[in-house]
Amino acid sequence: MLIPVRTGPAALAREPGLRTQTVSPDVVLVLVLTAIGAAVRFATLGSQSYWLDEATTVHDISFSLGGLLHQVHVNETTPPLYFIVVWLWAKVFGTGEVALRSFSALCGIGLIPVAYLCGRELVSRAAGLVAALLVALSPFMIWYSQEARAYALFALLSGLSFLFFAKAWRRTTRANLIWWSVFSALAILTHFFAGFLVAAEAILLLYRARSRAVLAASGAVAVVQLAVLPMAIGDTSHPLGWIQAFPLSVRIKQVPVDFALSTLYQSSLVTQGLLGAAVVGAIALALLAFGAERFQRRGAALAAAVAAAVVLVPLVLSWLGRDYYVPRNLIGAWVPLAVVLGAACTAPRARIAGAAFGALLLAGFFYAGIRIDRNAQYQRPNWRGVAQALGNPAAGTRAIVAYDGDFAAQPLAVYVRGVPWPPGSGRAVRAQEVDVIGSAWQTPAATLPRGVRLLSRQSVDGFLVARFLVEPARSLTPAALGAQAGALLPPSPPAPSVLIQRGSA
Repeated sequence: MLIPVRTGPAALAREPGLRTQTVSPDVVLVLVLTAIGAAVRFATLGSQSYWLDEATTVHDISFSLGGLLHQVHVNETTPPLYFIVVWLWAKVFGTGEVALRSFSALCGIGLIPVAYLCGRELVSRAAGLVAALLVALSPFMIWYSQEARAYALFALLSGLSFLFFAKAWRRTTRANLIWWSVFSALAILTHFFAGFLVAAEAILLLYRARSRAVLAASGAVAVVQLAVLPMAIGDTSHPLGWIQAFPLSVRIKQVPVDFALSTLYQSSLVTQGLLGAAVVGAIALALLAFGAERFQRRGAALAAAVAAAVVLVPLVLSWLGRDYYVPRNLIGAWVPLAVVLGAACTAPRARIAGAAFGALLLAGFFYAGIRIDRNAQYQRPNWRGVAQALGNPAAGTRAIVAYDGDFAAQPLAVYVRGVPWPPGSGRAVRAQEVDVIGSAWQTPAATLPRGVRLLSRQSVDGFLVARFLVEPARSLTPAALGAQAGALLPPSPPAPSVLIQRGSA
């Protein structure tokens, strides 16, 4: 008797060794969110020019590795890991805006699936998907994914530390503890403020397990923390007066606005920062209290506790005199907060209200992104455009007087050829052209000094670039040139920066 042989999917499904593998819908959604996040970040990666801090990065990585480490020790207020990595990155890809920032963009993209895994581990798959969506579209996270500084790497390593903290909280295995300690140590080597995140996680793990394995992992991270402590103490001597120039009360209001709406904290919205945070927190708390399952509330509470430590402990230190309280230093709290919001938006017994809450959050993100994109005042200063307006010297040597001081001089030293670093010197120069970079509202003097002629004037995104020809050329020190710039473009600040560019005679 012949028995027909069946082929096809039904037969294959019965064979244990020949079962077809299907891709989880969650994996597909995370890949889609990651692709969206990548597109958003890379689409405008080079649209803005370098600003002061990024120009410092470009300068630092121009040295040998030993010179780089010296520059980080002298000039920077963060540990060296990011600078070492990006020094190697620049050797391959260069120091253009897209090339250098692409490392940060990849870190920001990598944080999207990490946020999903954190939410899935602590709350649910749905909460993880919402957390990933928030990271993908957050104007705050996009901004630092497009900056050639350490913050995107800091956020990624903090997210990985939080992920393996969550895994170790659920299952205190040797592997989870090792990975937690590795990523925690790397985060500390990237930014000193990672210590607040890691310390909170270590305390919670020790409370949870009280085992030798947890103690050993925490001890290993503590050793790294102690190793960078002298560096942290030394960095407190670096001038950070720009932080104290803004009252702490204002910077506290900036944190929730920056976290939610990025650079719109520079607008009048900052006055509503704490109120907005209170409203968002109250809605999230209500959704979790009345709509979430008990285990979901516990996971959200754990994430909230870690985020609170990252945000509040530095605030207490600020009141005690160690004031470095600015939103970007608190970026390690972003993923834990995203998990809390993801849990609130996906609470099973409040699906409609949670979906509306999530839609409201995304609407705020889109509003901020559009407003930032359409207003130069919320973007990085357009020093590349200013350099293009300066063009080439009309003849010989020229002095470029920047009213914004180092905020202008250091980026311009990247974009203007023939300008030494650091800009300016005490030696007298014979300048045949003096160009002044002020604000768009300023106007060149109606009556110019004898022998000075206005060559051109051009407005560039809030700046005025005024070029003057001096006949005959005059020999003056940069300080004297800066002091006399007010006679060309009044009023002038007390101590503008002066860059000297050598041209052809």
